[in-house]
Amino acid sequence: MTRLFWMLCLALAASLATPGASSAEPARAALRVRPEVGGTAPPPAMLGIGVDERVGARLPLEARFVASDGRSVRLGELVGNGKPALLVLAYNRCSMLCSLVLRGVGDLVRRSETPLGSAYSLVTISIDPRDTVHEAARTQATVLAHAGYADRRELWPFLVGEKAAIDAVAEAVGFRYRWDERTEQYAHPAVIFAISPKGEVVRYLHGIRFEPAEVRAAFEGKPASEGGKLVERVLACFRFEGVAARYRGLIERAFQIGAGGIFLALCLGIALLSRKGARAGRE
Repeated sequence: MTRLFWMLCLALAASLATPGASSAEPARAALRVRPEVGGTAPPPAMLGIGVDERVGARLPLEARFVASDGRSVRLGELVGNGKPALLVLAYNRCSMLCSLVLRGVGDLVRRSETPLGSAYSLVTISIDPRDTVHEAARTQATVLAHAGYADRRELWPFLVGEKAAIDAVAEAVGFRYRWDERTEQYAHPAVIFAISPKGEVVRYLHGIRFEPAEVRAAFEGKPASEGGKLVERVLACFRFEGVAARYRGLIERAFQIGAGGIFLALCLGIALLSRKGARAGRE
């Protein structure tokens, strides 16, 4: 029985060590860019996105939008009305990074010590002029429920509007996004904006997770903490076709190695216990 056990352990170790090629080669093959077949080079739409930080820039408060309840509103009614605000630019048809950003803001609301709407206002504007009030209302309901404020849509307005109004806001805050015809989706950065009571940009909050202390510091004019935010600055909402297939082998390899490592650790543990038991029996 002991001999069979160790034979199984050795067989597994051999299968992990010699998968038909060196372990480094699958990783190199998976990460290699092959332009002739599309590779993993970013599509053209990715080249135009980013954030031009324009602290002090004033929002176009006269721009008009439509709220999720169908009301026509002027941006200045919700932002720059004497109260600080957080502005989120996303779109309701996005199921990827936009959802993570909105969820991150919802988490911020849940973890804040003050009730939503008391310390600052919160407004989301869709960057997709095709979005409807019904889609905005659906996204709003989901996010508010996650934040713990179900059925309180007045506390976090979701706006849709025409392209001219959307672009005016995006241009003011330096938010560069692009539409890609091939994938029929928007490429855009992951960032939200802290807006002063006068409607001016005071801080750019990058990423998908936002801390209450970070938001307070922004509105109080304290220096920003950039620790851990470098990677989040390059996050962009876009679907890379073929990437999953290209990396599948590497991912499966990683899981195989992980499972094998656990099994070998169990082998070693059982062996040590067996030796201890044998010694105790002899004594």
